[in-house]
Amino acid sequence: MTNEEIFAAWSPEHSLWATWAKPVLFAHLDRACALPPSADIACEVDWAPAPAEKVTLVLDLPGEEGVWLGVALASRGYRPVPLYNALPLPFGVAAIDPMSQRPVAAVNMLPILSALRHGAEQLANATLTSDAPPAFVLDANRHGISSQVQPDEFDNRSVCFTTDFPSANFLLTRGIERALLIQRNRMEPQPDLAHVLRRWQDGGLSLERVRIDRPMERESFEAVRPSWYGAMFQRVLSGMGLRRSSSGGFGAWVPDASAGG
Repeated sequence: MTNEEIFAAWSPEHSLWATWAKPVLFAHLDRACALPPSADIACEVDWAPAPAEKVTLVLDLPGEEGVWLGVALASRGYRPVPLYNALPLPFGVAAIDPMSQRPVAAVNMLPILSALRHGAEQLANATLTSDAPPAFVLDANRHGISSQVQPDEFDNRSVCFTTDFPSANFLLTRGIERALLIQRNRMEPQPDLAHVLRRWQDGGLSLERVRIDRPMERESFEAVRPSWYGAMFQRVLSGMGLRRSSSGGFGAWVPDASAGG
């Protein structure tokens, strides 16, 4: 499949949610060509609400796990919507620095790229309606392991914004009144996602959450009003030292502090 065909499998034009699918990472699929197929993580989805219940899912899972769960949910009637906006390392750059043995990139996007490429083959054959309920897919590792990166490292840490998701009003007009957050090893939403969920809650959606390792222990919750809630937070996030790429998305080299004019 070509890059365009892969993106079309994940975001077909007839899908109600095509507007929100992030194209940034799909422009770099060639970066994953040299990788073996990523492991198809076995995903049980019997716990997911039936599509007829009109629930939107938010999969905030580490690495490629969210991709494969999204593919599995397609078989249940959900439309997976990838929201990855971090760039991978440039082609030809080794993932591990040979001198320090440290990862060169703050976030390893290569397994996600590989999963998107190979998962597209299954999605291309899925029979989903144009208004199939969405399952928005994020990388839980998007903030990176450390809050700081070193000189000469590739800083592709990222955040999600409220504008990356449809508004509560848009969801409600499509009959969606509930949102289910799926995470691993945590229950509270990450700070950037908390703003999205709070906006939905204020707009009239009810919220539920579950850990993927305990999928039957679903619970309702209320999103606590985050710090800097509202439009101001968007500007705060933009000023957190994250590096935007000129081609879109997050990702740029950290300059060597010793290099100067």
